[in-house]
Amino acid sequence: MVSKVDEKELLKYAVTFSKKFFNVDFNIPLRISNRMTAKLGAFVIKTRYNRVINEEIVMSKSFIDNNPRHVILDVLHHECVHFCLYRINKPYRDQDDYFKNTLKKLNISLTRTYRYKGILHHYQCMHCNYKFTKRMKGYEKRYVCVRCHSRFAYLGQSNESPYIDF
Repeated sequence: MVSKVDEKELLKYAVTFSKKFFNVDFNIPLRISNRMTAKLGAFVIKTRYNRVINEEIVMSKSFIDNNPRHVILDVLHHECVHFCLYRINKPYRDQDDYFKNTLKKLNISLTRTYRYKGILHHYQCMHCNYKFTKRMKGYEKRYVCVRCHSRFAYLGQSNESPYIDF
């Protein structure tokens, strides 16, 4: 059974984790996004004119609604490691060995460990019958087939699990 986790609870976990393992104050926003479909979670740094204007951790609502608590917390902790290493001026990107070693020490999963669980929308080209799946509804209203430039038909939705980043 999947248990619901809200922003307040996630924030509590993030504050405790950051302080306990890195002695870093978690003083950035943490929000759950309805629009995030390409990732499970992300540590986002927004800049303007080479100056940081905002930092936040964003978690996918679809991911939270369709996964067990331990998976959600693992992804949250992964994003907190990004944030904490960034704050203490250590390599914090997914490809950095320092980041990977820190995850390993803390027994936290690497990027691309979990599969997406949630609603998928199925489409088919009305002319060449090309079939595909997207995590977004309304694709047929905005796009045409690359192969034959025809419109798409919406076939319906399902709960499947293709591979996805976080």
